[in-house]
Amino acid sequence: MAKEYTFRYVGSRESFLELLDPSHRTYGRIYYLDPYMVEVREDQISFGIERTGHAGGNWFVADLREEDGEIRLHGTVEYIGPEDNRTAKQKRHDKIKAALLVILVLPFVLVSLAVDWIGRLVNKARRQPYSTEEKLLDLMENRLHCKRVTDDTDS
Repeated sequence: MAKEYTFRYVGSRESFLELLDPSHRTYGRIYYLDPYMVEVREDQISFGIERTGHAGGNWFVADLREEDGEIRLHGTVEYIGPEDNRTAKQKRHDKIKAALLVILVLPFVLVSLAVDWIGRLVNKARRQPYSTEEKLLDLMENRLHCKRVTDDTDS
């Protein structure tokens, strides 16, 4: 069972809602107060307190009651995600289709990776020198089997 929380605000409903500055309202009764989102309904208010994925998050969903000159917010933290109206059978079919797609595409991906890997090995083995000095040394040492003399006395 979810843990319940109760908060109170001394003042009227209108003064509480004024705290949610109308300049932050973007759509109907939804307010964005970075990094939080607040949705106000008739007798309920929801505070988006934490994102937990692409389209879902943890919300403090509370009943909004005005009693004796104060507001009481009583509710729980709930995960609210995107609606998924698919049946269990549709979800199963979607998983099977995704698995078949992976099975069909995987050989092409593996062949492509193998060709790329072999190409990199071949290029590394046939590495072409880049600078003028590297080209000269490659020609003289690797192709003509000459030795480089670094000491002037050996000439």
